[in-house]
Order: sequence, then structure tokens, then C-alpha cells
Amino acid sequence: QWDVQDGVWQKDQKGEVYQGTVLEHLLVQNLCAFYEVGEHNHIRLRGADWNDALDMATQRGESVAFTCAYAGNLLQLSDILLSLSEQSGWKQVQLLEEIRMLLPDDPAVYDSIEEKQSILQAYLQACRHQISGKTVMIEVKELSENLRHKAEWMQKHIRRTEWIQGDGEGWFNSYYDEHGNAVEGYHKSGVRMMLTGQVFAVMSGTADHGQTEQICKSADRYLYKETSGGYRLNTDFKERKYDMGRMFGFAYGEKENGAVFSHMTVMYANALYQRGFVREGYRVLQTLADAALRFETSRIYPGIPEYFNRDGRGMYHYLTGAASWYMLTMVTEVFGVRGKAGNLEICPKLVVEQFDQQDQARIELRFAGKKFRVVICNPDKLTYGEYRIQRADCDGTQMVSSRGSAVLDKDRVLKLSNEVHQVEIRLGR
Repeated sequence: QWDVQDGVWQKDQKGEVYQGTVLEHLLVQNLCAFYEVGEHNHIRLRGADWNDALDMATQRGESVAFTCAYAGNLLQLSDILLSLSEQSGWKQVQLLEEIRMLLPDDPAVYDSIEEKQSILQAYLQACRHQISGKTVMIEVKELSENLRHKAEWMQKHIRRTEWIQGDGEGWFNSYYDEHGNAVEGYHKSGVRMMLTGQVFAVMSGTADHGQTEQICKSADRYLYKETSGGYRLNTDFKERKYDMGRMFGFAYGEKENGAVFSHMTVMYANALYQRGFVREGYRVLQTLADAALRFETSRIYPGIPEYFNRDGRGMYHYLTGAASWYMLTMVTEVFGVRGKAGNLEICPKLVVEQFDQQDQARIELRFAGKKFRVVICNPDKLTYGEYRIQRADCDGTQMVSSRGSAVLDKDRVLKLSNEVHQVEIRLGR
């Protein structure tokens, strides 16, 4: 029904442009995905997810990996809404009326593939070409609980149906192929394991603590290869699996088929740090850095390539997604400097090897437009898990301690001058 004269803006039934909110945008993205499921009740893969080489399972393919990711999205949205309710006094939010169609909160609906697909089709039909333009007020806490229930259902469903248990090891199946078969597991041609599903399972909290431990063991056993530069994207399936994607047409160890793919490797490290598996996360980051700096095999200037091939050579230098995720992980997880509801929070996760000869680790950065130099002192040479923050100061004035973190509240941050401000954190037992 669309015509060039309609322009590129969403119109309502009166022909007026509808101005939506960021929250509406996020809800539509995540809730539509929640309902668009395949025959195993996971989000459909269609032509790819994060991995655009998984492009040949457009009808029956399902992405367990991204179902984990979207569960994590819904949990984050739920938490943000609660934070807005408690800290900013939000009671209700105004949403497009059609979004209510995506908000039934009923486990019987979640269990029914047919019901979910029917809800999605009804929503799409209601939004076809034009929307009503009408809005409704939704209770913030009610919406937060709704999103949390959906996320928890997704996670329980994945734990119940996709966990592959071995002898002291285990991991999640990440995908279903065009024949509706699980892609990973103990196969006649050998173990089939992919890193992507494990990353999003760990990062989203779908994998519990015990499962995360087993995923680490399995990744070390089946995916890690030091001469290739670290953790490979998948094991060797030993077939051209064209009911899944063109990645299986690449020689094993090249590109998405079994190379050490920097972006997913860094995301694996980030997920491990988020879940408190600091020593394991450090190993992932360090092996990637070592591979890049080992010039005799990497043959690249220091930096992050798209991937390391089977011989450890860095290819397609450099990949911005991997570089930005590496920096994000170092700043927000390793040094633990991050924003939380507007406040500056510092919760270091450094291991003893990361401190210099003066038993210090330093980082300089901007936060809320202000310049900070953060110096973390470890005089007793302790490693993560042994230390806690004993004292934290900003320009000599003591910072607040909260749940193992040093906190500089938003109001104090905004009052700071444009000079460089020194934050000193002393660690001890």
C-alpha cells in the first residue's frame, strides 16, 4: 500500500506522522521477536543472526543463541523500568495502543507456538501500512513484571530443552538447521560445539553458575587452540552443512568456520567477567592479545583482526566491533569503571598479573563529560577474589562504598570542574 508520496515516516489513520518513544521502539523490537518462533519455540533464524554466514536455514532454522540474547534484553528492560519507577517516580508510561496486543502474560500462551504466531500475525495486521495513532497508559511495575516473566520463561525453556550434558562437561545447543535438527551435540563425526550460543547463554544469565563452569571446561577442551590464537568459533563439523549456512563451505579454520573470530571471542570474555568468572575471562582476553602481538605468526601490526586463521595469522585488519568490545570490556569489567543510574561506579576485577611493579593499575577516561584518572593500588599483591576495596577517594575526598563498589554520585560528578580528577582506590583483604 505504500507509495513514494507517503514518505518515510510512520503515519496514523489520520495521515499524521506518529512520534514514538525510545521505549516503544525497544519493546516492538524485542516483543515481536519473542513471538516469532519456530517449531521448537525458539526465535526463528531466518537468514542469519549475529553470524551472517548462517544464511541457509530460512524456513525451519531457529537461533537458540539469540533467544538467550533477547531474554537478556527483556531482563535489562525490566530492570531499567523498575529503576525509573523507584528512582524517578515513574508510575505509568504512554505506549502505542497496538503494543498491548504483545503483552499477554500467560505461561499457557508462551508454551503454545501456534498461539504466539497468531498473536504476532494479528499485531502485524493491525500495524499494516498505518497505525491507529491511539495511545494507552501502562503501569510501569506491571510492564516490568510482564517483560521479566517472558524472559524467565525463555530461559527456563532453553535450560530444559537445549542443554547438552557430558561427563563433567556441557554446553547449550545454539541452533536448529533447515531440517529442524539440533546442530550441536555428540555426533557420529565428532563433537559439535559452537561458541556463539555459549556466549549469549552466559551473558544473559540463561546459563546458571554450574552450567557456566561446564561451558568453560567444554570450550577449553573443544574450542581452544593456542596456535590458532585462542577460542575458535566452532568445532570441525566435517561436512558442508548447507542446510545451515555458507560458513560450512569455508575451509575449517577460515572465517566463520572454526577460526578464532575476534568479535565473538571478546564477547565471550565480557560474558565471563559479567558472571564473575574473572580468571577465565582474563585468559580469553590475554590469549587474543598474545595472538595479535605474536608477529612471527600473526603478521599484523598490533590490533584486532576480524579473525585468526588455523595458522594463527591475523586476517582482515581490523574489526571495529571486536576493538570496541575489547575496550568496553577492559573499561567496564576489568577496571570496573561504569555508569549506574547516572552515578560513577568502580568495581575492579583485576588479577594480580595486571598490576605493575608499583602494584598499581591505571586508566584514564571521560565520564559524564568529566576527565578522570583512576589509580587502583594493590600493595598486598592480591588477586581477584582475595581483595576488597578498603578505601576510595576522589581528589582526596572519600567516596561512598556500596556492595563492593566505590561510588561517586551523579550530583557530585556534575559539579566537578573540567580538570583531570584523580580517583585512588586501595585494595586489601
